[in-house]
Amino acid sequence: MSNRISALSTILRSPMRILGLVLMLVFIAEVAVMFALPYVVPGTLSASGEAVVDALLLTMVCAPVLWLVIIGPLRRIAIQEHERSETIVASASESILTFDRDGNVLSGNRAATELFGIDVESLLGRPMHSLMPSLPAVQGELPIDLRVDAVHRNGRQFPVQVSISEVPSQTDSTRIAIVRDLTEAEKAEQERITMARQTEALRAQQMATLAQLATGVAHEVRNPLTSIKMLIQVNRAKFAEEGLPTDDLELVEQEIRRMERSVNSLLDYARPEKSEFKRFAIQDTVRRAVHLIEGRCQSQHVELLVNAADAAIHVDGDAAQIQQLLLNLALNALDAMPDGGKLNLSVVDEGVNVDVLVCDSGTGISEKVLEKLFSPFVTTKANGVGLGLGICRRIAEAHYGELTGENNASSGATFRLTLPKVTAGDRVSGQRIADDGASRAARERARLDETQAAPHASGENAEPSCKPC
Repeated sequence: MSNRISALSTILRSPMRILGLVLMLVFIAEVAVMFALPYVVPGTLSASGEAVVDALLLTMVCAPVLWLVIIGPLRRIAIQEHERSETIVASASESILTFDRDGNVLSGNRAATELFGIDVESLLGRPMHSLMPSLPAVQGELPIDLRVDAVHRNGRQFPVQVSISEVPSQTDSTRIAIVRDLTEAEKAEQERITMARQTEALRAQQMATLAQLATGVAHEVRNPLTSIKMLIQVNRAKFAEEGLPTDDLELVEQEIRRMERSVNSLLDYARPEKSEFKRFAIQDTVRRAVHLIEGRCQSQHVELLVNAADAAIHVDGDAAQIQQLLLNLALNALDAMPDGGKLNLSVVDEGVNVDVLVCDSGTGISEKVLEKLFSPFVTTKANGVGLGLGICRRIAEAHYGELTGENNASSGATFRLTLPKVTAGDRVSGQRIADDGASRAARERARLDETQAAPHASGENAEPSCKPC
């Protein structure tokens, strides 16, 4: 029986099929009545009497056939669909209410009664405003989504998301509301905000601890290192004049320089410097950073690619600090490709923001390091301090931006710097002064001089300079 109803439901879904089936059944019944009429009607009956008997027989034959073949199956299909719909609505996890244009509840499922703490009998006919007092009058086009406060039977208020739409009908007077409880969602959001605040508080505590540590290091380590370096330089000059070997002294001096860089990294991380915000084109800063790394790219056989639009994209900030950020990311990428590869710097206009991507084809970032990538003292380098990326992120945040890093699908890693764009009508941001530290540009030039001096001391050629790609 169910298979026959299913087959009939497929046939009867089209109005033309129903019309064709009705015409076929009526035609067959009419032919049968015409053949049977001479045997059931007396010969003395008049023409009008025969017509009445013919119509009566046709009705008696067609009505049961139409009921059995068309009307009955359609009725059973309608009942089944109605029961299926009621089952789906009743067992739905979300609260479903139907109401008329006056706002009176017409029906509700089990989830709705549990949400509001009201039984079905009390729910029917109840105004929607008694359940959700802040629900505005629903006018205009539907569907619409609203965030309102609902009231439980015990008087407790809780947030809900309400989606209201029209129930398809000829009268167009019934509306359906799907109500979602937002209590758990808002609780989870509040917990997330609390965790974020705790994380920021922990970072602030780390910065304060590093500031104290850096101050002690600056007094207890930096000055003795300077004295030792000066003595080494003097004795190296004397040894050279007397023809004695100076290789060991040169190695000691290089190690002292490396220790000084570590001390400076601690100071840079713990103590932000003075920043002067000015409007500049991000492409110019990218090209200056590219100019500084081209020589090393050539010596490492790294293919350097730069993708940037010709039209200037302006941002507000300290160009020297942004250049240092990009230079640090590029140097990290080159450290990950000692045997060659590809380094791609791209400037992407995202409308409100501009993204600068530094993508390499190196070894990528290990999962262990990726989880705490920007945390202090986290590094994969044998001689690294683990503060470079933390300094980069601090610079990005100081420019109202964001710095993220992730592994590529194939190989290597990509770091994305996102900065807000400015237009001609925007005002330049004010200065941000953290303390009275030395100029970032001067410190960066000194670090580059040391970086270029190191390969020269070990017998390698200095990095040549050439035009950007």
